Amino acid sequence: MINKKIWIVTELFYPEETAVAYIFSRIANFLSFNYDISVICGPELFDKNKIDFKDDYQISRKIIIYRTSTFFDYNKNSLIQRTLRIISLSIRMSILVLTKIKRGEIVLLSTHPVLLMLIICFFKKFNKIQLHILVHDVFPENTIPARIFKNNKSIVYKLLKYIFDKAYSKADHLIAIGRDMGDILIKKTERFKSLNSVSVVPNWAFSEKQSVNSKNLKFKSNKQNKIVLQYSGNIGRVQGVKEIIDAFIKSDNPDIYLIIRGTGAQYEEIKQFIDKMKPQNIKLYGAYSRSDEMKFLSESDISIVSLKKGMYGLGVPSKTYNILSAGKPILFVGDPDSEVSLMVREHNNGWVIDIEKERELIDFLDNLKFKNRKEIQKKGLISRSLAETYYEENNILTLFQKKMEKHFKD
Repeated sequence: MINKKIWIVTELFYPEETAVAYIFSRIANFLSFNYDISVICGPELFDKNKIDFKDDYQISRKIIIYRTSTFFDYNKNSLIQRTLRIISLSIRMSILVLTKIKRGEIVLLSTHPVLLMLIICFFKKFNKIQLHILVHDVFPENTIPARIFKNNKSIVYKLLKYIFDKAYSKADHLIAIGRDMGDILIKKTERFKSLNSVSVVPNWAFSEKQSVNSKNLKFKSNKQNKIVLQYSGNIGRVQGVKEIIDAFIKSDNPDIYLIIRGTGAQYEEIKQFIDKMKPQNIKLYGAYSRSDEMKFLSESDISIVSLKKGMYGLGVPSKTYNILSAGKPILFVGDPDSEVSLMVREHNNGWVIDIEKERELIDFLDNLKFKNRKEIQKKGLISRSLAETYYEENNILTLFQKKMEKHFKD
């Protein structure tokens, strides 16, 4: 008989509003209808810039939460301080894992914090837990586009890759959030000839209550008959926001206007660059609450999703699915074979441009004209249709549960 107890182990969980916390919180609630769910997680507030965040979403009272903390406050944009935080948090969370989880129980593990994954994989060998890992970031491959390592030739990098590849191979089941990521995970683990399985389950769009209404699907012309493009989300090392701004400045199209919203490791660098260049058609805003995301998305005509060179299979921006819910077309700037690119090409709900081809991006921006707004709106309606069908929350969570149950052991 299948064990009805599932442990969810993740650094980020409700009421934190990062994408990972949002996803694991919804998964926990959904699974709690059929399973006893306990959660081991980190502190309530990861990003103190969002301390005023309010959400009417409620975690099921049936879910038991064991929450720990780090040893100190830190600056999340400092690589050294982030590393120290990961170590301290991993130690504290591992103590809870070792003392709470019993032999043979089912564990759904996040890749945050990454060090904890090593500990749990080692723990699995002795306690024979059923380990499912929901992968949002692939380590250490993601350290190269983040410029932590210059390339994959470093001895330290090679050692880390061997260690973590072996850790991934210890899982009974790996869940990727994109087809490209699934391909990467298979390649990471195949040399160890493990018997684990890789499933692909994408993220989902906002639920119906959080979706925009029909009036927000109309073309926006509130910027003096300009096409408004918007980048919203993490302004980090792998998002390629600087490349977007560079191309926008080099375009001489008077019909376009760019809005940037968010915060992250490169926010200050981007702010200083914009303050220096003083472009008239670019506006930078800071952090925003998830509860305001749909409102901000509705203020644009085209939403931008971007990832730097080398990010193939290493992540799928969760905001992509919120853009679908907002009924906006997607301009994806990144690897042409990545998950978001595949989705846009398959459904024609936007445009795909290789992030290495700056001239192609500039030409695209040059050719955006207000008179072509009907074509833009048509692609946005396709996005909305996708949000209401395949990427609808209940459909994706049902698929997620089925993929997990397929690998449960008696």
